[in-house]
Amino acid sequence: YNPTTYSWEPNPDGKYAYGATCVRKCPVHLLKDNGACVRSCPPKKKALNGECVPCDGPCPKTCQGVDKVHSGNIDSFKDCTIIEGSITILDQTFKGYVHFYSNFTSGSKYEPMHPDRLEVFSTLKEITGFLNIQGDHADFKNLSYFRNLEVIGGRTLTEYFASLYIIKTSLTSLGLRSLKKIYSGSIAILENENLCYAQSIDWSQIRKSAEHTSLLSNNRNESLCIKEGMICDKQCSNEGCWGPGPTQCLSCKNFILGNVCLENCNSLPG
Repeated sequence: YNPTTYSWEPNPDGKYAYGATCVRKCPVHLLKDNGACVRSCPPKKKALNGECVPCDGPCPKTCQGVDKVHSGNIDSFKDCTIIEGSITILDQTFKGYVHFYSNFTSGSKYEPMHPDRLEVFSTLKEITGFLNIQGDHADFKNLSYFRNLEVIGGRTLTEYFASLYIIKTSLTSLGLRSLKKIYSGSIAILENENLCYAQSIDWSQIRKSAEHTSLLSNNRNESLCIKEGMICDKQCSNEGCWGPGPTQCLSCKNFILGNVCLENCNSLPG
C-alpha cells in the first residue's frame, strides 16, 4: 500500500506466502491471491493468468466431468461454465439403465431422460477433456444444447485419439455454433446416417493440433443433403456451417450483426 497515493501498487520486492514459506513466485499449479499461493480462488473471484481476480458479473462455475451423463447427474451441471474432464452422452443417457458393479450386483437405477434436459449445458463454455456423443433418440436432432461451447481442450482423449467424437447418433446437424478451438485430439464423426452439414466445415480452422486429423465417414450422403435443402445458408462463407440458417455459419460471407450473417447492412432485421 502506498500511503502517498492512497492506492495499492505492485511491490517489485514482494513475496508470496506458500504455507509457512515466502516465495518470489507461486508454484505453477497454484494461483496468486492477496499475497498468498492458493489452490482455488475465493468466492466472487475467478482464475485469470495464474491469479485470482474479481469476477465481472457472475463468476464462472467449474464442474467435474462424468463417465456418462444420465438422469441422476444431469442437474449437477446447472450454471456450469467449465467442465474439468469430459462429457459422454450415450443411448443409456436417454433410455435409462441400472448400474452394475464388477461383482455383478446391481446398484442405482437411472430413469429415462428426454434430450431437452441437456439444455442445462447451455451455459457451458469449455470442456477440458473430450466431448463424446453416441446417443440416439427421436428428439435428439442437434447439439444446440452446447451452443455456447467455445473450447474443447483435449487433455484426455477417447477412441481414435479424439476430443470430439460423434458416432452413430440421430443428429441431423451439429449446432455447435460457438465452437472455435479444439486444442488437442482428432475429430471423429462417423456413421451418423441423418447428419448433414458436418462435411461442409473447414475443420482446420478449429483443430489446433497438427499431429491429429479430422475423420468424417458414413454420415448422410452429401448429394441427399443437397437434394433435401440441408445446406449452408447463402450468407455463410466457404468455411462451412453447423446447421441451417444464417446463425450457424463458421464465418460470414459479407456482414455480421450479433450472431446473424447478413448480405448488407440494409437487410437488418426489422
